[in-house]
Amino acid sequence: ATVSVLYCTLTMMLTTITLFVTTALGIDQKHINGDSWVSEPAKVKKKPTIPLWADLPSRERGPPPYVPPKDWVYNTTGGPVEGKINVHLVPHTHDDTGWQVTVDQYFYTEVYYVIDTVITRLFDDPNRKFMYVEVGFFARWWDQQPEKKKDMARTVVKNGQLEFVNGGWCMHDEASPYYVEMIDQTTRGHQFLKKNFGIDAMPKGTWQIDPFGHSNTNAWLIGAESGMNYQFWGRMDYQDFAMRANHSGLEWIWQGSQSLGKSAQIFAGQLYGHGRGGYSTWFNFNNNGPQVQDDPSRHDYNVDDVVDQFVQNARQQSASYKTDHQIWACGSDFNYQNAEHWYHNLDKIIHYINKNGSVNAFYSTPTFYVEQKKKANVSWEVRQDDIFPLADDAHHYWSGYFTSRPSLKRQVHVASNFLNAARQMEVIEKVNTSQINNPTVRPSPPVGPSWTDSLEGSIGVATHHDGMSGTERQDVSDDYELRISESHGEVEEGVALTFKKMLQMNNNTKLYHCNCNSMGADDCLNITMCGATTQTSHFTVAAWNPLGRSSTQWFHIPVTGSNWKVSNENPTAIMSQITEIDNRTLSLPLLYLNSFNMTAEQIAQKKEMMSNKATHTLSFEAHLPPLGYQLFNATRIESTPKPTHSVEGMISNLKGGGKFNVSSSLYDVEFDDSVGTTSRIYNKQTKRSTPLSIQIGWYNSSVGGCTHDPAVSVENSCDKQKSGAYIFRSNTSKVFYPGEDQTPTLKVVEGPLFTEVYQRFSEWATIMYRIYNQSESVEVEWTVGPIPIDTPWIPRVTKGPNNWGKEVIIRYSTGLASSGTFYTDSNGREMVKRRYNQRGPSYPKLVVNEPVAGNYYPVNAMISINETKDEFAVLTDVSQGGASLADGQIELMVHRRLQADDSRGVREPLNETMCGCNDINAAPGAMGAHGHEGDGGCVCEGLTMRGKHILLFGDIDKVRTNRRQFLEELNFPATLAFTNASFIPSPTAPAQKTFLSAAFPPQIKLLTLTNNYADINDGKLLLRVAHLYSVGEGPMSVPVDVNFSEIFHKSGLVITSMEETQLTAFQSQTKTDEQKFDWKTHDPTGGKVLQQLREHQPFEKRFAFNAQTFTVTVRPMEVRTFLVTVQ
Repeated sequence: ATVSVLYCTLTMMLTTITLFVTTALGIDQKHINGDSWVSEPAKVKKKPTIPLWADLPSRERGPPPYVPPKDWVYNTTGGPVEGKINVHLVPHTHDDTGWQVTVDQYFYTEVYYVIDTVITRLFDDPNRKFMYVEVGFFARWWDQQPEKKKDMARTVVKNGQLEFVNGGWCMHDEASPYYVEMIDQTTRGHQFLKKNFGIDAMPKGTWQIDPFGHSNTNAWLIGAESGMNYQFWGRMDYQDFAMRANHSGLEWIWQGSQSLGKSAQIFAGQLYGHGRGGYSTWFNFNNNGPQVQDDPSRHDYNVDDVVDQFVQNARQQSASYKTDHQIWACGSDFNYQNAEHWYHNLDKIIHYINKNGSVNAFYSTPTFYVEQKKKANVSWEVRQDDIFPLADDAHHYWSGYFTSRPSLKRQVHVASNFLNAARQMEVIEKVNTSQINNPTVRPSPPVGPSWTDSLEGSIGVATHHDGMSGTERQDVSDDYELRISESHGEVEEGVALTFKKMLQMNNNTKLYHCNCNSMGADDCLNITMCGATTQTSHFTVAAWNPLGRSSTQWFHIPVTGSNWKVSNENPTAIMSQITEIDNRTLSLPLLYLNSFNMTAEQIAQKKEMMSNKATHTLSFEAHLPPLGYQLFNATRIESTPKPTHSVEGMISNLKGGGKFNVSSSLYDVEFDDSVGTTSRIYNKQTKRSTPLSIQIGWYNSSVGGCTHDPAVSVENSCDKQKSGAYIFRSNTSKVFYPGEDQTPTLKVVEGPLFTEVYQRFSEWATIMYRIYNQSESVEVEWTVGPIPIDTPWIPRVTKGPNNWGKEVIIRYSTGLASSGTFYTDSNGREMVKRRYNQRGPSYPKLVVNEPVAGNYYPVNAMISINETKDEFAVLTDVSQGGASLADGQIELMVHRRLQADDSRGVREPLNETMCGCNDINAAPGAMGAHGHEGDGGCVCEGLTMRGKHILLFGDIDKVRTNRRQFLEELNFPATLAFTNASFIPSPTAPAQKTFLSAAFPPQIKLLTLTNNYADINDGKLLLRVAHLYSVGEGPMSVPVDVNFSEIFHKSGLVITSMEETQLTAFQSQTKTDEQKFDWKTHDPTGGKVLQQLREHQPFEKRFAFNAQTFTVTVRPMEVRTFLVTVQ
């Protein structure tokens, strides 16, 4: 009996110890299935280096090695000790602002309790620390607190116990957003902190622990130019990690900007996690699992084991980092909901580790940790390369999310442009919130009083790394879209009131926007629908140009009838072109139909109601003044013959086998009807040409198994990894035709202003080429979807249907000898050089076992290839994945529809429909035919996407100059409003007006002008400008003088004072520059990185702002921010 009891007791003790080391690991929720960042050895308990007191027979034990303090008060004081390994214990939580559930669901079920209990526990002990990131959550908590609790929060912030890191509205993605969205959401969070805590809360660094790759722009712009000193993350390429971990190389100095050089350096580091990265550490005390037990009168006494494991892990980690300081991220997803669980155990660990004395441990923050790195006075590796694409194993490339949920990506970007235009208009005409009759029903927690505030917050929360990245569940994506759409409605009313005030219109005049925010497809210019312009014989277009320079843009407006006249303030009509709407476009609104439980008669009635009532598109070229508006009047003409100022395009019937040219002022584009696509592009200026073939195709998404490709060795070709929302993995490098194999058909519509060529691959894959007579670009409007689930045109490989996931691409094949080199932009900023099957010089030589997915990169704005003299560039209006897999080729993945989940936590396939539902045949709580939990009720077509690519070909410098200007028109077009009311211009309300006294230089972008933070900044407006060009982009890549007193010198917008700040307007730029640290650096690659850094000469010294003359010289790529007063 004694033996049995002893055996049972020992078994229970061993089970407890094992549970402590395994259950308490704190595995990141995002990778429950297949977390390759958690090393296998770290999941197994290390062999104790000492006899464990609880394991010894009771007669041999002697006194316990550690006993609690008599008063049970643990010593949590302490700090760095020279000569010892110093372990910085950094308590933190990672709170997704939407992922498996929505942002509000996460808040009221989990995050509220994290913040609430942490504040209390910090207040209990001044030695405790905590760092927090997601201000969008903190603002929700703050709004619900009594003043007493707010005072507690102010106290722990002032004491340095609660440190905000990042400090943005969320932890944004780094692959999908444009730099504008990244700046806006970070500024919003920082202004909330400034408003409620002052300078004590200014973030000193970034904590991008969960995004799935890291961009140069985030490091140098959002990091260094915001005045932040460091950036930490939890993921990097597994091969790069392995090399660096073995050479004390997991931290370095990131010099991410080619243009700003050393002036935008930042300390960067990969967290150690469990041994192969991640954003937790080897223990976790979040719930009621194993704890640190130091009471020797209890059977589960384990504090000696905890201390021993701690010391072993600290010594192991020290081999991967320079200096005797290391950071342990104590927490994980939504941890600290009962903060006492964590703090009570950490208090014990600090107390007993320091009693032991082998290593030193204390509460810390990332900022304090980096301060110790500065004091070490050592030289650090310098690096420019970004961390894309991320891979956690041989076949696990996180490059699918570059394209996932393309409609949400597009909505965020379009809404961002609309937001910035509305901010400008609000500043100029001073329409205030009290005048808005359509406030957002569920607004974002407010930061400022503007009617743009809620839209700003809705966009901000959607830039989350499980938001516009496309890696959230379907209902969460729907929630992001709903929030943006609701807030968009409020801002639309504000814009309408502003236009009315500018134009002195009657308040009862109705203005419409056609911004795709109504139900279904109503009023959506992207698919040629607008009720205000369709069933009418007259309408007026008010166009607001948000750019700080004049702009020429084409408007394409749906109308009924083929005889129209367009005019402005001049009596002479504007030349326009009428085009009959094609059948593909007319079919798009009907795709929104959810026919579940509808009869055939009901379906017919619904389709009639949803159908597009327009018959034609009215197109004309608009010349818009800088930061101003222009009015255009459109009138249907009933007379015959047709007026000469409006000419209808004529359809040309092609005969098979023929070639034909479509010409513009710069290009001849040759089409070949025998192959159904383009065949050559000729530049008239350079007199050089290149073959050009444009195809739509798709890769077959892997559902696990082997990658069939000659470049992949058979022994390394197989893996269970599936293609999903995060991961892109194709079965093969073969690109399949989008439907049954056939020659695409071509149809030409010729007009006096432009020619359109319609290319049809299948009913779900089409392109329309638009070549303007007087343009230096080729416009490619693509439409993809509904992507079929089944693949009946391919012989079946199983008994059931061929339900193959499809990764749809557009491939541009040229004759340029690009030698495996191509370039992609970084969040719309600098271009980054890429090499097929390689990374930059700071990486080890990589083995790429996925030759397609392993060469994909995020493309936010453009991708290009070049030869000796010529460049071919493709500009895009939405973030997509892109690659160059062969010489002369560029491909962009424009859409995805998958049939499997990739086991990264979403737990549903990426299978979107036009109705926002995908749960057909799903019982409540169970998976449906389309892989979504729900109650059934979804009979809807797959998501269909339409977008634009702009093609440029020619002299390298010329293309690089033009591409930045074309990007401005493509991604920041005019904001439009329509009315059927008549408008008569007057001297005080002219048909055209600019609110600038001079245009900005062509290299300079007016990035932000808002009064939303005026209450926080003594009534001052936030004004921000950016240089569009980087070094090495041709003759425009030079510093530019900007004289604000000359530009802003019109009544109502005369600048009277200016103060320069860092990027987010938290503190002065002077103070920020004083706080910059000069890191010692070296190149361990034998000069390869230095050669990369010196490829172009950077401008490393900031030009001082002259506060007397309001002038500044802006360096290439630089963003300058000011607080200004105007009258």
